[in-house]
This record gives sequence, structure tokens and C-alpha cells, in this order.
Amino acid sequence: MKKKVLAGAIAAVMAGGAHAQSSVTLYGIIDNGLTYVSNAGGHSLWKMDDGINQASRWGLKGVEDLGGGLKAIFTLENGFSLNTGAAGHGGALFGRRAFVGLSSDRFGTLIAGYDYDFIYDYISYYTNVAQFAPSYAFHGAYDIDRLAGEPVSNMVRYETPNWHGFGAGVMYGFSNIAGAFGGTPTGNPRVISGGIKYSPTGTFNAPYSMAAVITKTDGGNATRGVGTMAQVALDAESIYTVAVGGMVNLNDAWSVNGLYTYTYTNASKSPRGVVTVNAYEVGTSYRISPMLTVGGGFTYVDQHRLGKYDLYSAGVDYHLSKRTDVYMFGVFQHAFAGQKFADSFLVSTPYSVPGAGGSLYGNLASTTANQLAMQIGIRHTF
Repeated sequence: MKKKVLAGAIAAVMAGGAHAQSSVTLYGIIDNGLTYVSNAGGHSLWKMDDGINQASRWGLKGVEDLGGGLKAIFTLENGFSLNTGAAGHGGALFGRRAFVGLSSDRFGTLIAGYDYDFIYDYISYYTNVAQFAPSYAFHGAYDIDRLAGEPVSNMVRYETPNWHGFGAGVMYGFSNIAGAFGGTPTGNPRVISGGIKYSPTGTFNAPYSMAAVITKTDGGNATRGVGTMAQVALDAESIYTVAVGGMVNLNDAWSVNGLYTYTYTNASKSPRGVVTVNAYEVGTSYRISPMLTVGGGFTYVDQHRLGKYDLYSAGVDYHLSKRTDVYMFGVFQHAFAGQKFADSFLVSTPYSVPGAGGSLYGNLASTTANQLAMQIGIRHTF
């Protein structure tokens, strides 16, 4: 009986959607693997670690044709841990994306709600992580240049239509606090982001593509999960990152990706003061067959007076089908010139240390200047 009721409800929804010329798409990624870390707080570590290739998620995308080239759109996306079943992003139901808006081929797209800034949407594709490496290869335990993706609350975002391969966008995230339009340390931050991109096809699927973005966050540094991870770790009242990236497909099998980020943190009220960070990254991927791809890359991060570190990353990916692949990848971090301990992203996190601001090093940072993190895993998309 329950199956009949459910079938009838689904049929009714589909019938209503067809009449309104609208659609709702369910999509997602399920990713899990076994990880080895050479030194995590002074010990080797074997653990199940999901979302390292791509964060596990499920979502709904909706489109309604309003006529005249205008469409109503929405996205609701949830992030979760496959190994525990817990919702990510502090337990939020839709902690990755939640927005509604209008889209026009002629006038562009305007949305409002909760979404990523343009560093994630325009630049992160050019990281070694997006191409072949594990998420452990993002830049430091506290994601100094937000390439790992940190959504913005209370945002309004506009993107232009594609114009001869060019596109651009601006975003403003409101603090929503009376008398604190520019954000407060303990409340919601103000976030401003803007970017420009180019590719001959208007998409990442092109012989070459490139982008440049700036994102600035003011406030939120005294509360975990409100400001950026870097703000909390460095106790910075404000932070901005300028990022440029690009990719060239040398032929049908071989591609080269690269990026540069400059981050400035104003932590003048904390002992660390002003911190500037330059990050340089390059990688290459080679598709041996339609099913098998290998890649390798190098990252150099200069935190100036806080020290420096190198990241060496590599990966092998084999597709069992269009939607399912297995992989093995790893990253080796070497710290030097003032940085005492290696602390790979998602292995060590400042949020894992008690206290309002966490710590520059998480409780699973290496006790030496070196740390190796490797994983073998499986990913399925739908």
C-alpha cells in the first residue's frame, strides 16, 4: 500500500512539473577510502576517511522556464560524512549550497542565499586537488586561500552571460547585524568577491582556460564556523585573497594546470600581527587510456615569517564506468624556514584544538617537518 501511495505522489509531482515546463534533478557524489598518515601527532595513522577525492554530497537542482529566455532556478546541496552519516558544515541541512534566483541567456544570472565565492567556482578547478590529488594537498591545515571552498551566508551573487568566451561575476555577503554592516569579530562576516574568466568555449571543457578572482572577508574571526578557517587560526579581523589560475590541454591526453594566490591577513590585534602568504602551484595530468589517468604536481607556499612548506602530490585514477572510479593518491608535505611542523589539510585542522581560536597547528599535525598522507578509495557520482 505504501508503495502505491508513493508512486501516486511521484506521478502527481512529475505531472505538475511537466505542465509548468520545469524540472528538478537529484544529483550527488559518494566518496570513501582508506588513508595512511605517516606522522599524526607523533604516531602513524590508518583510518577510513570519506570525501577526500571529492566531498560526499547530495543535492537538488530546479529549473522553471518562465518564457522569453528567462528561468527560475534553485539549488539545495547537503554535505555529509559517509562513515558516520553525520551532516557536514556544522550539521546544516544544506551546508554546501542553498539559493534561489533568476537566469537569462541575455542578462545573466542573479541568485540569493548561501553559496561559494568565486575562488571556489572559478579557481579551484585549476588546483592539483581538482585534477588528480587528494584534498590533503590544499594549502595548509587552515586553507589559507580558501581554495577548498568556504560558503558565504546571506549572499547576493550576479554573473554575466557568456560573451565571446568571457564571463564575470560579483558577490556580496551581508553580515545581517544591526550597526555592523562591515561585520563583527563574533558575528557574521561581510564577504565581497569578484572574478573574471575566459575560455574559447565558455566552459572548463576547452583547449585552454583561465580566471582571476579576489575575495575579502571582514569579521567572524572569533567564532568557529563563521569566519574563514584561516581567520580563526590566525585571529585575523579581515583577510583577502587574490587568485589567478589556468589550464592548457596540450593534446587529447595531456594537460597542464597552474595557479598563484596572494593572501593578506590583518591580525593586528593578535600576537601574529599582519600575515602575508604567497602560494604557487603547478601540475600535469596524462590520460593513458579512456579509463586510466595519472598526474603529479608541486606546490610552494611562502608564509614569510611563519615559515614555508612544499607539497608534492601524485595520483592514479581508473574508471570502472562513467560514474564509478577507483583511485590511489597521496601528498608529501615538507615544512622549513620557520614552520616547525607539517600539517596537511584535513589531517590536521586548527578547529581540533580546544580554545576560542583553535591553534595554528591542529592536534594531528606531524611532530616533525614532514608528513605523508596517502589514500586508496572509490567514488560514485549520480
